[in-house]
This record gives sequence, structure tokens and C-alpha cells, in this order.
Amino acid sequence: MSDKTLQQSIDALIDALISGTITAAEHQSLQNRLKEDATSRVIFRERMDIEAGLRTWAADSGAQHQVIASDSSAWKQRRGGWGWPMTWIAMAASILAIAVWWTQHPDQDQIDLADQQNKTTPQASGPTAPPLGRWIAQAACVWQQPPSHPDGMFNAGMIKLTSGAAELRFDSGTNVVLEGPCELLVSTADSARLLAGKVHVNVTEVSNGFLMETPEAQIIDEGTQYAVALDSLATEVHVFDGSVIWAPTDADVDFEDRITTGEARRYLRSEPSRANHIPFGQRQFVRRIEERVREAGGGELIAYDGFENLAGHLRRDRSGFGWSGGWESVGFGRGPLAEVIDAPPGIVFGKDRSGRRLLSLHGGESLRRQFAKPIELSPGQSVYVSLLIRRQPSGKQSSVENLDDEKSSAIQIVLEPDSVSPRFTRRHSVSFGVRSDQRLFLNNSGTIDETATSLAVGEPHLFVFMLKTEANATTAHLRVYRANELVDETLPSVWTVYGTASAGPLKFASLRLSLGARAAAHIDELRVSDSWKAAVDLAN
Repeated sequence: MSDKTLQQSIDALIDALISGTITAAEHQSLQNRLKEDATSRVIFRERMDIEAGLRTWAADSGAQHQVIASDSSAWKQRRGGWGWPMTWIAMAASILAIAVWWTQHPDQDQIDLADQQNKTTPQASGPTAPPLGRWIAQAACVWQQPPSHPDGMFNAGMIKLTSGAAELRFDSGTNVVLEGPCELLVSTADSARLLAGKVHVNVTEVSNGFLMETPEAQIIDEGTQYAVALDSLATEVHVFDGSVIWAPTDADVDFEDRITTGEARRYLRSEPSRANHIPFGQRQFVRRIEERVREAGGGELIAYDGFENLAGHLRRDRSGFGWSGGWESVGFGRGPLAEVIDAPPGIVFGKDRSGRRLLSLHGGESLRRQFAKPIELSPGQSVYVSLLIRRQPSGKQSSVENLDDEKSSAIQIVLEPDSVSPRFTRRHSVSFGVRSDQRLFLNNSGTIDETATSLAVGEPHLFVFMLKTEANATTAHLRVYRANELVDETLPSVWTVYGTASAGPLKFASLRLSLGARAAAHIDELRVSDSWKAAVDLAN
């Protein structure tokens, strides 16, 4: 493509962006062009500089309305070397004359949000505007201006977090964690502007890219995880995986800086084109909202998974902590992993489920996940496993399991011993759950205990399992709470199922979730801990 053709192409895309007529395909083309071509980024920055200049000039002239459009011919005159200052002034005057007309039109919000250099908060999107994604937050978050969209969703607009941590999960595939105090302007489905504070950005494998701006620069990702810290003096960028390009927005500055995995930079806000290398990792960032769960656990949580993936199929190694990798299919169920769905709104055991997600298992599915390191118990120690289970009406049936099998509607949660022998693993696993006849059970290395208590379909239940070691034996107990029950703050005096002591294993390498061919269940808030408190503290 010739330089002239390139300029005409990028000019046309920028014109559409500013006018608010850009299509989704054109917007993606512009994002790709800015990501791949340095010349296009220079053109874009200079054009946006004109837009910002016009707004500043208009404001200084006493305009009462925001100026939001420009004539592309003036831009072309500037790049062609004509007398652009006079044209700019004339163009600004004409825009001021029609500013009131522009502000009367309902598509103003779309134009404001599309403008990459808009330093003001966009107006609230109309009620018909589709949300850009979902957000979750630490329970103790303090907001100055929270996401305004109902039902745990968010749309374009300003977000101000005073303290705590919150995560924006864009439907486009990017996750942004805010750490208070923080001010972030969400612009579009794949762009935002950081005005103050710290954010961590994870551009996942399903995203087509994400543009993060600061008042002085653009940060263009190249498939990455990175973090940004912005204060009144400087901006820091730390790259955890992949690479980013730091590109100052000053049109008179010809500078770009690529930052790759394990590197960090500091840029003074007064000198954004001067890169200062700093030690990577010297500043700590909240990289996932689950890290706040870890902190609330006081170091007693061994592993956790809240299944906060993008809706759709469960993606490997995308949620939780304390694991060596992601969930894997077991046995004949290899292939796509289980489904992640939106959780029903409402308060469940003190935790607001609005905007959250959960794991949906059915039809003989079985998943396994390895712990980051094996859990090894010494005499007198205990390990706890807790999770929310909501039985569902029987779902699809698996063709690999005998439907007459007594386990065809069973739900099992299994702690698997650290062994390379499948035979030893089967014989010495420790499990709990629900039988096909809906009786609750414990299986401690082949020693089975059960109770007549059954689980109602459609109601959430909190399962808390304890395995305690005494000398060379282990004893398992199970406590199941209904949604209207008060959860014990300390070890309960009464258990739902009492287990019998057995000479079971003392070292566990993985956890497995398995359903019979006719079973269906929603599972969430999976916790493995070494204390009762961390196992039942679902409010954090």
C-alpha cells in the first residue's frame, strides 16, 4: 500500500470514528492498524491532537457546549503543508456555531465515547445500549462512583474506586482489575483511559486487543498481561506476559517504547518520551479479584476457584489460585470442558451472586485439577473442602455410562492421593457428595458412611467437608447447610454425616468433580483450606 493510499485509508477510519458512524468491522480494522503500523499511530495521534486542541480552544473562548466534531479537510491541509493554522481557526469558529445543534442529538453519547482523546466523562448511555461486560468486587470496596449499570453489568462511563479491588470483565475478552484509589474512564468495548491509580490488564486469548490510555500516552497491547500505576508525577508500566508499546500522544514527539515480559518502565508525566528502566516487581498489583479472597483467608486458603471465566466453556487455567494448571477432562469425557454460566441474582450464604458466574456440570462430566503442590497432612492436622452445590433437574445423558448404574445420578467431590498408580488412586481416594438416591455420603478410602438426609432440587446448599488425621488414621465428617440455615463460625457440634476412622492416605495431589450420567448440578465457590473459618467465609 502506497503512503498516499495508507493515509487516505486511515483518514477515512478516523473520520468515521469521530463522526460516530464507524461500524464494528471498521473499528476492528482501526484497532489492528494502530497495533501493527507505526505510521498509522503517528497519523492517529496528530489527528487526535487537533481534536483535543479544538476543544481546548473552544473552552477558552467561552463556549458553553463541548466541541465534538472536526472537518477532515482541515486535517488533510495540515498534513499537506498548507496554511492550516488559519483553516483551523475558521473551522473551530464554524464548529462553535453548531455546537448547540450537536448537543441536541441522541447519538452524541456514541461520538463522545468513540473519541479516543475525550478527557471528560461520557454521558450515561441510553437504557437500550448493550452492556460492555460484568464486574465483581471485593465485599469491602468503597466507591465514589461505581459502575451504574444494574445487575452487575457495566457500560461506558467513569468509575471511581476509593478503596478495595474490583474487576471489569469485558465481553470482548479483556479483564481489568482496579485497585483503589483508582479512576478509570471506560470508553468502548476494547478501550479505557486511566486517570489515577493502579490497574492490571489481562488481554485474554479470546480478545482482539485492548487500548489503555493515560493522559500522556497510549498503551497498545501485543497479547499480554500488564499493569499500570499512575500518580501525579509519573506512570509505571509492568509487563507480566507478552509485550506492550508505550506511545506518547503528543503529536510533536516521535517516540515509541516496547516493553516485554519481565520488564518495567517509569515515565515522568512531564517527559513521557523518556523511559526510565525500573526493577520489575518492585510494585505489587492485584492481578485477579481472587487474590482478595486469598488475603481474606489469612493464608489459610490452600486453593480456590470462583469459576469467574468468560461465559461459555470453562477455559483452562483462567480462574482461582493454588492450582498447578487448569481443569482437565477425566476418562471418556475428553474434549470441551464444562460450561460456565451466569449465576442467578440474589444473596446466597451472605454473598451477593449478582454479576457472578458458576460452573454447570451435567451428563457424566468429570473434571480434575492438580494442586500447586500436594497437600500433606501430619498427625493432628485437618484439611477442609467447601463448595456451593445446587442440584438441577436431570440434564443430558452420557453415552459412556450405564444408565442403570447406581451412580447414574450421583455427585462426587474427590480428594485424590499423590500416586502414579490409577489403581491406588481409585482405592485410596477420599470423597463426599450425593448418591443417586439423594442420600449424602462419605467415602474414606473405601469406608463408606451415609445419612438419610437428601438434597432438594433447585436449592443451593453449602457443603463443608473435613478430613482430620490422628496417628495413622484419618476421620472424615460432612456438614451440609441449607440456604436458610446459619453457618457455624467455628467447628459445628453436630455434623450431617459422621465418618468412620480409616487408614487412608495423608498426601493429596488433586481434586476431582464427577457427575453420573443423569446428574446435573451448579457448582461454585470451591475452597480448600486448613481452617474451618477460611472454608465458610463466603462473604469475602
